[in-house]
Amino acid sequence: MSKQMRELLAFVRQLPAGIAYAPIYCKGSKLQSGKESKGKTPLERSHHERLDPADVALQIERRPEVFQAVGAFTGARSGGLVILDVDRNLSRLKKKWGASLAGAPVITSTKGNAAKYLYRVPEALWGAVKGFGLSDTGEGYEVLWGRQGLIYGAYPGSSDGKAPAGEYGIEGDLEAIPEAPEWLIAEMKAAHGSDITDGGFIRNRKALDFSDRDADEVAEIVQSALKVVPPQGAGSRDHWVKVGMAIHSELPNEKGLELWSVWSAKDPEYADEWADKNPCEEVWSSFKPGAVTLGTLFWMADQQMPGRLWLSEDLRGVVAEIEADNVTRIRQVTLSYAEVIARAKEIQMLDNPAEANHRMNALALEAGYRDAGAVERLLISHIQYESQDDDMDLGTLLAKDLQLEYLIPDLLPIPGVVMIHGAGGDGKSMAAWTIAKHVARGIPFSIRNELVPVQQGKVLILNGDQPDVQVKQQMMDQDLTAEDPIHLVMGWDLNWYLRFTKMMKKHQPKLVIIDSITGCSRGSAYDENKKEYANPLYWLTNNNGRLFPACTILLIHHANRAGGFRGTSSLRDSVDEVWGLRKPTDKEAERLGHSTRLITVEKSRAGRGGSKLLMKMKEDLTFSITDLVESTAESATPASVVDRVLQRLQSAAKHDEGRTRTELHADPICGGSVDGIKKALQRLETRGLVISREEPSPKRAGSSVKRYFALVSRDMSRSSCPPIEESSLGQEKLGGQPPTVSPLISGSAPAGSTGTRIKGDTSTPCPPETTSVDAGSAKGDTISDTPQGKKRSLEEINALIQDAINFWK
Repeated sequence: MSKQMRELLAFVRQLPAGIAYAPIYCKGSKLQSGKESKGKTPLERSHHERLDPADVALQIERRPEVFQAVGAFTGARSGGLVILDVDRNLSRLKKKWGASLAGAPVITSTKGNAAKYLYRVPEALWGAVKGFGLSDTGEGYEVLWGRQGLIYGAYPGSSDGKAPAGEYGIEGDLEAIPEAPEWLIAEMKAAHGSDITDGGFIRNRKALDFSDRDADEVAEIVQSALKVVPPQGAGSRDHWVKVGMAIHSELPNEKGLELWSVWSAKDPEYADEWADKNPCEEVWSSFKPGAVTLGTLFWMADQQMPGRLWLSEDLRGVVAEIEADNVTRIRQVTLSYAEVIARAKEIQMLDNPAEANHRMNALALEAGYRDAGAVERLLISHIQYESQDDDMDLGTLLAKDLQLEYLIPDLLPIPGVVMIHGAGGDGKSMAAWTIAKHVARGIPFSIRNELVPVQQGKVLILNGDQPDVQVKQQMMDQDLTAEDPIHLVMGWDLNWYLRFTKMMKKHQPKLVIIDSITGCSRGSAYDENKKEYANPLYWLTNNNGRLFPACTILLIHHANRAGGFRGTSSLRDSVDEVWGLRKPTDKEAERLGHSTRLITVEKSRAGRGGSKLLMKMKEDLTFSITDLVESTAESATPASVVDRVLQRLQSAAKHDEGRTRTELHADPICGGSVDGIKKALQRLETRGLVISREEPSPKRAGSSVKRYFALVSRDMSRSSCPPIEESSLGQEKLGGQPPTVSPLISGSAPAGSTGTRIKGDTSTPCPPETTSVDAGSAKGDTISDTPQGKKRSLEEINALIQDAINFWK
C-alpha cells in the first residue's frame, strides 16, 4: 500500500462522528452504472446510507485502486454542516470576510486562489436556508448544502486543465467547526426565499385535503421536499426516475414536469444532457400510476432532514392537520377482508422495502389495525390457510405419496430448513458456498468416510448481508464459475413471501441459501428478541413443498457479542436443524488441523443431534466438508448401532457384497438387538445411505429376504460417465465448463439414457474418461475407477443402478 493510501486511511479513522461521510471514486474508475468517474463521485449507497469513518475506511482498504479520497455530505444529515466552496477570487473574499474565514477549517488543493471552508448552520435555521451554485451570484464561490464535498485525498485536477492533479489537504480542527457567519446565513436564506417564490407556487395555505387539494397546494409541498433531496450525479438514473414518478403520482401535468425539470437541471454532472432538449420530457410521458408515490419523495426528504424540517413551520402544521384528518377518515372506513389481503399481497411484490413499509403502515391504519405487523400476521395466516388440506385421519395421511428425500444423504433433507450460526468471520458463508458447490456440480460428499451421491441442481442465493464485491470474491475463492447453475439476488428481505414463492417456481432450485437472517430482516416489524421475529422462518418451514417446490433451505445466522446464539429462541424452534460453527480448541486443532472449523448439529428433527461436520481448507485454498464420526476409545469403532451397521455394510461393499438383517445381527462388531438392527437399517435407508433388494431366501423356498447395500459413489463409477471434478485446474482442462452429473447420482434419468454407460452398450458413448490425476482434481472429489467396480456382472450392475434410481424417485 502506498504512503498516500496509508495517510488517507489514518486521516479517515480519526474523523469525528456526527457527519455522513463517503468514499470517493478516483478519476477513471468504473461506477456501478458502468460510467467513468471524473474523480468526485461518492460511493452510490452513501447517498441513502449513513457511513461513519469505520465504514469509509473499510471500503478504501478493500479497494484502494478505486477509492482514493473521502467526502462529507452537508445539510441536516451531518448536523448542519455547510461548505463554502471558493473556486476563484479567494484573495478578494479574504479582504472582505477575512475574520470569519480565519476561524474555520479549510481544505486546499493544487488550484490557486481557491479553498473550501467548513461551518455549521444552527438547527433552528435548517428549514430556512438553501445552497447555491457558482452561476447564481457570479462571485466565484458556491455553497454546498445537502450535497457532498471532498475533504481529503486525491484531487483530480480542475476541469479546465489549469490546475494539475494532486492531493486535497486540510488545516484546522474538524472537532471545532464554527457556526456559519451572518453574511453566509443571509445569502443562504436569500437563496431559499427566491426558490420559494420562483414559479408562482405561493398560494393561500388553507387546510389541505389530500383527496381533493388543488395542484398549486400539492406543488408547494413537493417543492419543499425537492429543496432538500439532492441530485446524485453520474450513475443515479434510478434515483432520478423515482423522484419523477413520485411527483407524477400527484401532479401528472405541466406543473409537475416543470418541478422535476428544474430540480433535474441542478445536477452539474448531467449538464451535457440539456444541450439540445429537456431530457425529462420523454421520460415523463412514459410514467404510469404505480408503486412510487409522494410517500417515496417524503421518505427521501426525511433522510436528508428528519422530523419534516424540510417543510416550513406553517406547512408542517398544515401537513400534520391533513394527516390527522386522514387518520380520522380512514378509521371511519371499514375495509373488507378481501381488500386488505389483496392490497397486502400487492405491497409484498414491491422492490423498494422503504416503500413497502410505508404502504403497509398506511394499509394498517386504513384497515383499523395498530401497525404493519398485524397486517403481516394476517397475510401469513391467509396464505397458510389457502394451502392447507382438509381435516384428515391418520390413514389418509399414511396413504399419501409422500417420501423424504435427501439432497445430500444423511445431511440435507428435501424438504428441509437448516440454520447454521457462528461468530463473524469464522466461516459460515464459506461453509454454505462449499455445500452450494457440491449441489451445483453434483460433487459426491464424504459421509461416514465414504463418498455418497449428491443430487445435482440449481442453487439460489438470497443475500442481504454482504456487498456484491465480497460475495463475488467468496465465489471465486471456491472456484465457482459463470457456468455453474447458481442464481443470486442481492438485498433480499425475508418478509417478501409472495416474491419468494414466485422466484422458487421460476428457478426450481434444489438448494436455497439465505445470508443472513439478520441481514434479510431489515423490513421486519419486530425486534429480534421477540418471537414474532421468527415468523418468516416458520413460514419457510411450513410451506416448503406446499406453496413452492420442495428444496433444502440453508439459513446463515450471526452469533451475539458473547459468541452465543443471537435473538429469540423461536428461531431455533422454527427450523428442522440447527448447526453451530466454531473454531476448534487448541487441543482439537492438534488432532484435526488448524485450518479447520467444527460444525455441530445442535438440534435435529431427524435424530441427528450431536453429529459433527469438519470443514477444512485444502491445498488449492478451496474448502471441503465431511462428517466427523466419533469412535469409542477402546476399539476405534463408531459408538452408535446405526454407525456400526453402516460401517459393516461399507466394508462389505469393498468386496461387492451386501448383508441381510440376520447376518448383521450375527456380526459381533454390529452388536445390538434384533429390533435395534432393524431400526438402524430403516433409518439408514430413509437417509439415503443404504439401498435394499429383495432376493430369494436360501432357507425357505418361495419366500424372499432383503439384502442391504451401502450406497457409495465409487461403487457406481463403471455405470456412469466420468464424474465432474472440483479444482480450478480441472476446470481449466475442461474449458471452464462444469460437466453434467451422472443421472445415476442426480436421479434425473433412467439407466442407459444419455449420460450413462452400461458395459456393452455403445449407443450413447460417454466423453473419454479422465482420471483425477489427469484432470488435476482434488483427492476425494471424484468417483474413482475401482477394481471392485470391475468385478460386478452386467446383471448386478443393472440391478444396482435401478435400485438407486428407484430410491431417488
